[in-house]
Amino acid sequence: MLHAAASLRLPACAVAVALLLSAGPGFAAATFAAGSAADEPGLRIDTARSLAGFSVRAAWVKRLDGRFAHIEGVVRPEPRPDTWMLEVRVASGSVLMDRTTYEDWARSPEFFHATQHPWIEYRSHGLPSALLASGGSIEGVLSLRGISRPVSFELLPADCDRPGLDCPVQARGEVSRGEFGMDARRLFVSDRVRLSFDIRLHPGDE
Repeated sequence: MLHAAASLRLPACAVAVALLLSAGPGFAAATFAAGSAADEPGLRIDTARSLAGFSVRAAWVKRLDGRFAHIEGVVRPEPRPDTWMLEVRVASGSVLMDRTTYEDWARSPEFFHATQHPWIEYRSHGLPSALLASGGSIEGVLSLRGISRPVSFELLPADCDRPGLDCPVQARGEVSRGEFGMDARRLFVSDRVRLSFDIRLHPGDE
């Protein structure tokens, strides 16, 4: 299993879950009291106020940082009490970097291959409501460039009573780009890609 050695300040990401979980069992219960898990839209990621980013080392010295302009997703309750399902995705073509040449490279077949694989997706099930109380690992499946692999993200304890609503849910992770078919320029670009998230939620009906 790949580990998002995390402290996402995100989607990935694995992060949306945190948002709902961070709101706490009481808040979650109130939110979904009107219907079943199948009937409720859940809490959606606030696209306008959420951030997803990545960084990779080039030539073992310079760090290339980027972020995604579009992230979306939802956290929904599961039939088992106090557990949740997370679905989050990032538009790979929305990447923004310091230089347009870097952006073009990140979108190219050498890296995210955005034209062929427009979405980076993460799904996780059976997430306990108490996860954010002490922080911890989220286990799920990351789909990138048409390849799906198990990946874990680590969440940080929240700084407020309603994470995702009153403060962002923070997470950080790290994956091997080679595991997802990004093998180009291995002599000059590190295999490790760090992912970061700063996620906020709003009710799904907004």
